[in-house]
Amino acid sequence: MSSKVEKTGTLSQGDKDRMSMPENNASKVTKPTVATTQKSGDDFKATLTVKDMVVWGLITMVPISPMAVYGGVFADSGGMPTLAFIIGFVAVLFSVFSFGIMIQHFPSSGSIFTYVSHVFGKAPGFIAGWLMLLQYLVSPAMVYLIAAIAIHSMLPEIPILVLCFGFLVIVAIVSLIGMKTAMVVNKVALVAQLVILALFVIFGVIYVVQHPATANFSLTNVFNPAKFEFGGTMSAVSLAVMSYVGFGAIATLTQEAKDPKRGPSRAMMVMAIVLCVLYVLQCFIATCIDPTGAAFQGDTDNAFYAVAKLAAGPWLMIVCAVGVALAQGVFTAIAQQNSIAFVMFTMANGGCLPKFMAKMNKRTNSPLNAVIFIIALSVVLTLVFQLSGINMNTVVKISNFGALSTYVMLNVSVIVFCWFQLKERKGAKAFFMHLLFPLLGAAVCFAILLSVGTVALVVGCVFIVIGIAYYLVLTKVLKRQINLG
Repeated sequence: MSSKVEKTGTLSQGDKDRMSMPENNASKVTKPTVATTQKSGDDFKATLTVKDMVVWGLITMVPISPMAVYGGVFADSGGMPTLAFIIGFVAVLFSVFSFGIMIQHFPSSGSIFTYVSHVFGKAPGFIAGWLMLLQYLVSPAMVYLIAAIAIHSMLPEIPILVLCFGFLVIVAIVSLIGMKTAMVVNKVALVAQLVILALFVIFGVIYVVQHPATANFSLTNVFNPAKFEFGGTMSAVSLAVMSYVGFGAIATLTQEAKDPKRGPSRAMMVMAIVLCVLYVLQCFIATCIDPTGAAFQGDTDNAFYAVAKLAAGPWLMIVCAVGVALAQGVFTAIAQQNSIAFVMFTMANGGCLPKFMAKMNKRTNSPLNAVIFIIALSVVLTLVFQLSGINMNTVVKISNFGALSTYVMLNVSVIVFCWFQLKERKGAKAFFMHLLFPLLGAAVCFAILLSVGTVALVVGCVFIVIGIAYYLVLTKVLKRQINLG
């Protein structure tokens, strides 16, 4: 789960998988290189259809990811996790529109970092890239924790920290030796996730039908006015949105698309809708099986696995837990490890990070110094999260702070660029696409951002302050030229 990487931009969420995706018959892509714009001699194969991009997007997005955070979303939303995922979809839907617009204006780019730099200048662009780093740097520790908790639900005698380091070692070895995950393996993993989801839905429906006294298909499992509380619901959304934040991956495929101006945005829309259906379906069935949450009382981290066990027995619990562990702790983690290294590599090339991060290893075709740094940082963060008592849901929200912040910047960029700079204001379409939708997107994402909780807000704000100070030192004290493309 290859792409051209902007020399001074950062990789979007989807580059984590493209860095290890080899050429294949369905969609030929190139090895990761560094370029701000397409230059003569670049070997882009414009062969990707909307279908190709949707399939690839689903591979990167983990269709069963709600299983990992179901308990936390259930608890925060007052037993309405389905509603939280629907609101999360609405939030990213407006950002999908904004991505589509910016792709049309900057078809050779695929990064919020790049869009913000062009619209607002170097300093805001740097902060956008810095916030992307927050999401990326926390992500490895997050997926290790998700995978470890999934296995811990079956093997409680093994400490979660030990399991985290087990997954970390596997991913570190793969990253250091430069092994590439074959596209066919990724497709098999996608099919396996869909099979797991289908099994859960089938046995879940059977369980609800056979247990009318305790289970039901009531619409109150989606929205219950008696239990609805705005603050709690938005907190749940700030956790649920984790499953959506990678849709911008499609933007990185722009130069390989047959229709670079419209294809990626259509693929993003289709993918967002498909994922929403899958996420809502699994959450709704889970809530119908156990509307009160009695099956996982006091253990929200393993909530979905407990519901699966209730629906069909221990075997389904094991299948769901192993599926989540492998999807997050191996496939997603390997891809993230590589993409984060390339984020740091490209920022180092642009003068944003120390030069030693910009060294490319010829044997592994990867920035080895950056890889080693990420491995070391992942060890530190894993220890910090575990020893400080920061739970998985808070770690997810810290990562989401970075993603939601950049989505706010993306939507504001569309308004400033199209409505004010280009003055594209004629007609109803311009009003909706260049003003109303991005305004709603920025507002909703900002509202969710404010609901991530005290710990995530403090960490995010401190990270921004550090970024501003770092930028000032680079540009004012060290007099370094920051080249953002």
